[in-house]
Amino acid sequence: MARPRLVAKLDCTASTVLICAPAGYGKTVLLSQWLDGQLHDVAWLGPDQHNREALWPAILGALRRCPAVPPGALEQFSGAEDCAVDVLGDLAQVLTASGTTIRLVIDGVDGFAPVERDYWIPALLNQAGLPLQLALAFRDSSAVDPGPARLSGRVIELGAKDLAFTVNDINVLAARTTTLVGVQQLPELFRQTQGWPACVVLALRYLREAANPDAALGDLAANDRQLSDYLDHQILSALSREERHVLSSSSVCREVVAAQANILAGNTNAGCILSRLADDKGIVESSGIGRNVFLVHPLIRGYFKTRLARKHPDELLRFSRIAARWHECAGEPVAALRHAMDSADNDLIIDVLERHGAALLGSGEVVHVRRAIAALPDALFAVNPKLCVVAALAYVESRQPTTATRYLAAANRHRTADPPAELRELQALAKARLSWFSDAWESHDPQATVDHAALRFSGHSDVRIEARMVTVTAALVEGSYGIAENEASAALIEASEAGNAYLAGKVYLKLAAMYSLQGQLRRAGEVLRLSEEKLPRQLWTAGAGRSAGALMHASAALLRAEPNKALQFAAAGLSELGQLGSSSTGVGGAMRATLEIITACAHLDSGNRRNALGDLRQARLRISRDHVFARPLAASIAVIEHTAALAFGHADQAREVLEWAEERIPGTGELCLLRAQGPAGISRFDAASDRLRPLHAGTITPLLEWTRLHVTVLECSMALRTGRRTLAGKLLEEALHTAAELDVLRPLAIAPREVMDFLVERVGAYGPREALAQRLLTLRPPTDTRQAQSLTPREREVLALLPSHLSQEQMAAELHLSVNTVKTHIRIIYSKLGAGSRHDAVAAAYKTGYLP
Repeated sequence: MARPRLVAKLDCTASTVLICAPAGYGKTVLLSQWLDGQLHDVAWLGPDQHNREALWPAILGALRRCPAVPPGALEQFSGAEDCAVDVLGDLAQVLTASGTTIRLVIDGVDGFAPVERDYWIPALLNQAGLPLQLALAFRDSSAVDPGPARLSGRVIELGAKDLAFTVNDINVLAARTTTLVGVQQLPELFRQTQGWPACVVLALRYLREAANPDAALGDLAANDRQLSDYLDHQILSALSREERHVLSSSSVCREVVAAQANILAGNTNAGCILSRLADDKGIVESSGIGRNVFLVHPLIRGYFKTRLARKHPDELLRFSRIAARWHECAGEPVAALRHAMDSADNDLIIDVLERHGAALLGSGEVVHVRRAIAALPDALFAVNPKLCVVAALAYVESRQPTTATRYLAAANRHRTADPPAELRELQALAKARLSWFSDAWESHDPQATVDHAALRFSGHSDVRIEARMVTVTAALVEGSYGIAENEASAALIEASEAGNAYLAGKVYLKLAAMYSLQGQLRRAGEVLRLSEEKLPRQLWTAGAGRSAGALMHASAALLRAEPNKALQFAAAGLSELGQLGSSSTGVGGAMRATLEIITACAHLDSGNRRNALGDLRQARLRISRDHVFARPLAASIAVIEHTAALAFGHADQAREVLEWAEERIPGTGELCLLRAQGPAGISRFDAASDRLRPLHAGTITPLLEWTRLHVTVLECSMALRTGRRTLAGKLLEEALHTAAELDVLRPLAIAPREVMDFLVERVGAYGPREALAQRLLTLRPPTDTRQAQSLTPREREVLALLPSHLSQEQMAAELHLSVNTVKTHIRIIYSKLGAGSRHDAVAAAYKTGYLP
């Protein structure tokens, strides 16, 4: 591999080059690339070209072999000189007199005896006037002390991190060696090797022989014999027995602090040994305050851990138990649980889960807790109520209520007469949270459960915050949005004070749901983004967020008139419901119903109208009065389906929706809208206005904020159809303002043709809303304006009924016209659309945009 970046860096130095890295980092190769074509003035002292006991004679021999040094110029030196100051002074005079500057390369400085290199190397580095450019390569940083030369700025230093391959380098090398590396294998290969060049080459050879780019990479140190042998012979054989023991005993830890290493190794000097390996050998990395945290290179760690597992498995388990206890005492329960699982000690796993399981769930570590639960035999849960409750909470957090219910039932079967307070709290919390997922949620009172257990006064902040979130959910179901917002704000403050980002993210998710239920899509989107920022992807996926987040994203995309995005999010949400889907009326049922409504509506908006109205009807009929959030759900589907049925001329289905809504959402703004849409569609504008009057008077309010946008669009349409264009202009501007405020475009995107034509007429006059108007036009490109205006409003009303199966007599009754008048309008419509039949007229109307 050419290393042009490193070669350019070496070219910039005028004095000394120091390259320090373990074996296999390409030190010699880099020096060869740097000096390629310039060997005339290079004196190269390689590791196989010198007497390792005497440095000066070896240097003298390399200088004599250099072509740039005149023959006989160094005859005055015998190689037996022992005064560095005198001999280097004389050497400087000789080389200066010959007008020669030599690049002296000593590759493998640490191969010389310490007494030799400690005497001659500092003298070479600090001798003034010596016409030599030094390039020293070595493995152990203790072999060379740059001292004053480093302070002078005359030294350029390259280490293992500089010489390591990047991911791109590995990719290029794989291509050159015809090695197929899968998209998942490449980053894992880099993670394990950290770009160690020799190990990368061996790993690529291993992958080339395996020839399966789709297979998981696995543990290279365990699986690749050649790589393991390389580490053993080239790196680890040079370590002392004590150093190898420290690395072996600490191999159970991804990172280790000095005190922990001392306990694992049974050696009070283990931390110092790791520090020395970090400073000198380059196979350990140190960080933290006082550089007291150590990270052993993944391959080195993997080598020792594999060796323990193969030759001393009991020792490996013992080290894991020690590590688990140490992390627990250090207040690091996640690491403690991980090491407890590695130890295969069920009693230890149970101890950690009992003491820390609930707190781990409260900080988002649901994956670790569930893995630990899965590792335990079922028989152990039968005699341990606390363990069952922790398991129930873990599966509630993962939105798997069926499994959670099973564990909670097991806890109840084995509950003692007077359980500890903490166990009572956790049971009450699990029961309260589970109630929302049950089909019989109405028969439970989660709020009473919370109050009964006094969870708000728990000594654990995560329990108090979760209790508040139960209260938030109860308030949302009752439509008490003010109470829900106050409780959520209090929970958010407490989560922030406790430094618990996970619970803060969950509170934001509740707030996003609250705003979404009210139809305030912009605020919902802003808070949802905060939730996703607080919840890292792995926690969002494993916990409560993914299905709920997908639902809210789908709803927002639909109402922003982005049906294809809505379909993608809805599909993701449905696939993530899991056990929630088994609930017909609880939270799971409400989420499934909402996603089905979104899916049907998105199909409709994307132009896939086949069966769309039927799907909307089926989604509506699945919403029972017993559903959680039944009223906002009913309001949403009623407005969507009723508007679509009228647009397609399905008056019977529109009447059915209206009758259904009168039973489900009486006294709401949505019902006022539905009652007005029918008369407005047949030009009974006074009747339509009368039915909207309670909304304007404030005696009735909508359940969903975006309903007001539908009302404004309807009134704009009526104003245009009655010739009140000034009023229509004001209503259109109001609609654009509301759409921008709520981040809801759909009511405008599906507006009647006359509203869209009016929007086109006024393009350029919307001021700050101009961009929004332009976006609407791209969402629904208008047909030719003259053609759109060639049908009168009454003709459009007749056209809207043509897709239905109504007879001409039924159409006349629907529009309060005579049959002859309807026949006349139909003939004119056929003429204007160039159609010869009802079917052709409907097809032409869809094609030209007369029908949405």
